[in-house]
Parts: sequence; structure tokens; C-alpha cells
Amino acid sequence: MTWFDACIYVYRFLPTKKNTSSWKLDKEIRKNLVTLIGRRQEAADDEKLSGCAKDLLGLMINASSNDGKVSPITVNDIVEECKTFFFAGKQTTSNLLTWTTVLLAMHPEWQELARQEVLQVCGAHDIPSREQLAKLKTVSSCPLPDTILEPPLPQTNNGRMS
Repeated sequence: MTWFDACIYVYRFLPTKKNTSSWKLDKEIRKNLVTLIGRRQEAADDEKLSGCAKDLLGLMINASSNDGKVSPITVNDIVEECKTFFFAGKQTTSNLLTWTTVLLAMHPEWQELARQEVLQVCGAHDIPSREQLAKLKTVSSCPLPDTILEPPLPQTNNGRMS
């Protein structure tokens, strides 16, 4: 490790304004997630009675209370996994929405089809309901073909960029 690398490594432990803000945010996120996990653990007995966990958090909580088999997942592990899924999902979703917006701007005919479908199904000033969203066939098909035909990241084939 060079002197420069050591300075950069140590810098994240100094109480700068940015680091202090980051530490406070991390503490608040951790506190909220631990509270949520605690509430879900209390309700875990009901979920076990119904047969299975309903989501990823429920699966991790069930794995953390495995009654002595293999080493259980700790609450800290669950918190870190939740943070990973949340922030990775946020980044992935924002990239998909940005890329879809760019491609709709490049293909105004698809943009007009989607707009007409939304106005027809949802109306001019209505907030779409879950049932209405299920009826939006053109809108729901926009992101998928876009990312297949023109992926936002270059694909690799045998180590070569395509």
C-alpha cells in the first residue's frame, strides 16, 4: 500500500462534515431497519403458521431462526442485505427508467402510442390504480424490448466488447 492509498483509506475515518453526515444517515437507516426486522420477527410465528414467508425479508428472518441448524443469519447480516438490495435496486431501476426515457425520445411513435394508451385507460387527470396499470400493455412492454435491442451497457462475448 502506497502512502497515497493509506491517506485515502484513513480519510474515511476522519470526522469531516461529509463523513459525519454519512455516519448519521447510516445510523438512522440501520435503526429503522432493525426496528422493521424486530416487528417482522414478532410476526414471524404467524407467517410460519401460514406456511411460508411472503417476501425476501421474511425468508431472511426465517433463515435467522433456524433452530440450531447451521449458523443463523444475524440481524446485522439482514440489515446489510436489505441495504444492498435497496440501493442496488434503486440504481438499477433509475438506470432502466432513464434508458427507457432516452429511447422513447428517440422513437416518438412509441412515445405517442404509450401516451394514447395511458389517456385511454387512465383518463386525463386520474392517478392510475393497480388494475389500470395491469391493462397498460404498450407501456409495460416499452422497457423490455428497449433493453434487449439496445442495452444500456455493452455486452461482452468471450472477453471482447460487442
